[in-house]
Amino acid sequence: MPKATAESAQSIKTIDALRAAKRSQERRLKALGSRERLQPCLTQYDTIVQQLRDGGDSQPERTAMAHLTNILRGTYQTVLGQIAAAGKTGIRAQNAVKRSAGTNFQGLCEYAVLKWLATNNLPIAVGPNAPKNMKEELTIFGLDADAGEFSVEPDIDISLWVPDGNERSPILFLSAKTSLVDRAGQAARWKLYLDLHQTTCTHVHSVPDCPIHRTRIKIKTQHQIVHSIVTANIYKIDTTQPHGELKSGQCRNNTYMFRHKFTTRNDSQEYRPPSWQTFSNFPVLIESVFRPYLGLLESDEPSLKQSIPPEILQAPTAS
Repeated sequence: MPKATAESAQSIKTIDALRAAKRSQERRLKALGSRERLQPCLTQYDTIVQQLRDGGDSQPERTAMAHLTNILRGTYQTVLGQIAAAGKTGIRAQNAVKRSAGTNFQGLCEYAVLKWLATNNLPIAVGPNAPKNMKEELTIFGLDADAGEFSVEPDIDISLWVPDGNERSPILFLSAKTSLVDRAGQAARWKLYLDLHQTTCTHVHSVPDCPIHRTRIKIKTQHQIVHSIVTANIYKIDTTQPHGELKSGQCRNNTYMFRHKFTTRNDSQEYRPPSWQTFSNFPVLIESVFRPYLGLLESDEPSLKQSIPPEILQAPTAS
């Protein structure tokens, strides 16, 4: 294919992906806006963005991503009123409060990401959970000690991907948890299995006791996957842990395998270990994951074998 024709074909692919992504983003914004218990959070987020813009902030959508814990807590009483108005009492009301906190935080994080994406032309689709058409290929399979098969479906709250149909395009997963005490366990397990699958260790097949060799961990997908986590860091915030839970042993147990860890708190009381960063830096990770691939799409010879920089993909190491 002549160079000019090849470049035109790649440009068309990028334009088609952008159109598909924008349609997907619009659908998700509409779906999130229709959730009654989430609406107070979204309204407060939009208010903060406008206040930041009026104050001269050049990237208010990104800056506002550091305020999500305040938004979640600031709308708590409104959500309680909604639950009471729905006639829920006793244990049903308690369960509704817990469920609303988790789903509202996930929805608020997704909304903030979508709002930031609306400020640029990155052809990235966003959705809850793993993309439906990729669920089977993203399930991890292996063998237990008795040679019995086991499988682990992805525990993903938010997915970002390029809707261009390329089987090697990158995917960015974000697990969003109000607390890391127990909810992060499933995400941690899937992340560990993913690390086993993505390892570049040359000794896997030569060491019989290697856990990767022994369990035959495998995943069908050829997509390059980056799995990150974000927390509201509010466990016991009003009682015994005003500083949050990021210094607890249980938090470390559930998150040490994540290289990219974010918190949505921005108050002076929060204790934040060096390996954690503000959620307003999440756009930097998005750019790091997708920009190299999109640059290859625009080239006349798109070698898509490894578009994500190795330092983004690698599991963290102890320091």
